[in-house]
Amino acid sequence: MATREAWEADIAARWQVETASGVTVYPTRAAIGAMQNLGVDMDEAMPSLDEAERAFARRDWGGLAKACAEVNAVISARLPLVRASEPETWDEYRALTPVGASGRPKVRRGAPADYGERVRGAWIGKCIGTALGDPVEGWTAERIASRAPISGYLVPPKVENDDTAYPILVLHALDEHGPAFTSADLALEWVAHLPLAFTAEWSAIENVKAGLLPPESRWARNPCGAWVGGQMRSEIHGLLAPLDPERAAEFAFRDAVISHYREGMDGAIYGAVLTSLAFTGGPIERLLREALRFVRSGGAFVEVVEKTLHACNRHGEWGRVLAELRPDLDRYHWIHTLPNVACAVIGLTLGEGDFERSILTTLQCGFDTDCSAGQTAALLGCLLGAEGIPEKWKNPIGERLVTYVVGFEEVAFDRLVEWTIRWATTLAEPAGGRGRGAA
Repeated sequence: MATREAWEADIAARWQVETASGVTVYPTRAAIGAMQNLGVDMDEAMPSLDEAERAFARRDWGGLAKACAEVNAVISARLPLVRASEPETWDEYRALTPVGASGRPKVRRGAPADYGERVRGAWIGKCIGTALGDPVEGWTAERIASRAPISGYLVPPKVENDDTAYPILVLHALDEHGPAFTSADLALEWVAHLPLAFTAEWSAIENVKAGLLPPESRWARNPCGAWVGGQMRSEIHGLLAPLDPERAAEFAFRDAVISHYREGMDGAIYGAVLTSLAFTGGPIERLLREALRFVRSGGAFVEVVEKTLHACNRHGEWGRVLAELRPDLDRYHWIHTLPNVACAVIGLTLGEGDFERSILTTLQCGFDTDCSAGQTAALLGCLLGAEGIPEKWKNPIGERLVTYVVGFEEVAFDRLVEWTIRWATTLAEPAGGRGRGAA
């Protein structure tokens, strides 16, 4: 009986899932929406989607399983259409960027004098942002407003979060393989150390387990490659390459190509480059614009960031900015990269360097709040250093990162800072090299 109940629960979850934040998610419907956002015609899947809904309503688990399989068959048949226009290597991606078109960027060798303090600020800031956003993950701006006024953590902060799990394995991959670690090396670290994953990362891990190494791992059974996971885990590459955005972007590509494409890849590179550039000290709007030079031209990602910056300059108030952008953003799932990068840009721009104002502004915009607030807080932590983060936000986080990464369940921030500095120093040396690229 227990086996049958588990089988039924697994099938039911393909249609409807409740998140810890109280949001209902419809995975099969979201997968079709993700494909449509990629410009793919999914009309062929609609009869099966309707049948899946009817089967769920009548608790026909076998019928639901069949209907979901039919939807997935259409998705699998259509994903090659997306892949056909997607760069598979870092050199191919870079050639599509303004930096690639204009030659190699200037690199400022050497980290700033307060590098370690700012690395600590980024790690702690990331934990603050994810802990702030986690209880309202997936909420709309209107629903979050019902909790107003918000002036601190909504619940006692929980440091464990998937956003902070993946960067640990980048550092471990460097320990195991050195600067030339490949995407396959990092993907195998995921398989060995991550008992839990979601959306695109979950698909990639299952693909790697089945023997599909990067870049194949990002394609099979993965309609969510444009979602926010690549961006949420990207800051580590900027921390490892202070003032070297080219290296940060290359490392972010190696990481993201395991699971992401299109806007998911763009967001990963943007987040890494932003962090690398943050060591120049700002101003923030200049950083937000400069980082776009490392993102491929002509795509929706660059368009959304630029529209958000223009709206911030016109309105100067987050509610009016969001109201202008929402007609375009609401067609995306709340886990998609585009609405979440817009939320982060709103918070960073209108927060004007104030830590609390920036993270609360980002939070109030809604969508995937732990990811967007996490990005905002990590960048502010990098700009301000740990000492510049208000005590009311910093003290409840404590002295260590808690993760579900097997073998790294608790890591003191002191160790994280030392670990990051050690590898950043090695990478900055001529012998550190630039690695072998993606696969």
